[in-house]
Amino acid sequence: MAQPQKSLSERDQIDIKVIQSLYDFTGGTIGVKRIAGELKENHDHIINHKRVQRLMNEMNIKSKIRVKKYFKSKKDAQSDWVYPNLLNRDFNASLPNRKWVTDISEITVEEDKFYISAIMDLCNREIIAFKMSDSPSAALVETTIKQVMKTRELPDLTNVIIHSDQGSPYKSYKYKNLAKKLHFSPSMSRKANCWDNAVIESFFSHLKTEFPHLYATDNTKQVKKDLLLYITYYNENRGQKRLGYLSPAAYLKLKHSAS
Repeated sequence: MAQPQKSLSERDQIDIKVIQSLYDFTGGTIGVKRIAGELKENHDHIINHKRVQRLMNEMNIKSKIRVKKYFKSKKDAQSDWVYPNLLNRDFNASLPNRKWVTDISEITVEEDKFYISAIMDLCNREIIAFKMSDSPSAALVETTIKQVMKTRELPDLTNVIIHSDQGSPYKSYKYKNLAKKLHFSPSMSRKANCWDNAVIESFFSHLKTEFPHLYATDNTKQVKKDLLLYITYYNENRGQKRLGYLSPAAYLKLKHSAS
């Protein structure tokens, strides 16, 4: 005899509705623990992550990320200047504009290839600069840094550490002169050690796995436009476990209100 189908309780139906809404909003890129965390912090909806898992099984949905990588990273050839690792994997910052991490990554759309450069402020894990170019050059790095200075109205970068890997743009003579001119302190990961720059590496990983589920990836011009939309989503809407499942913008606002 067939077992009777278990009916959903009223609470199940409510929880399923809010889970589905958050799942759809993120393009299916959100996982069990992040759903539970964001519902608690941003929607005052208390639910255990194990219950989220059970209901998602009932709904036959799961996070779409960590399945396939759509874009490839590029590590540049060596150049001349190597700097000490000032961060030493201390990715915490109590104040903004003290510790920034940066990297360049390669994007391929159909047969087109271009490069994205990003800077993150470790105070609230916000992407504070994002630039694109056909070449992973020192000029791209300089443009990215100057974008932050313009948006944050910084006359110079005194007291700022900018941490990168040992890619050739960061080891170039032009970057060395830029650091001297703008008064920031360059910091570098050890050779071939991605963990020394894990936070920005994690950002690129999220971008590369989540982006194709949120936007089309078959037109280079449109991808470039949508990448900027993703940065806004990442900064203003996407909760992070490290930030108590708040977005970078919400976390910074909370931090300011508490000070």
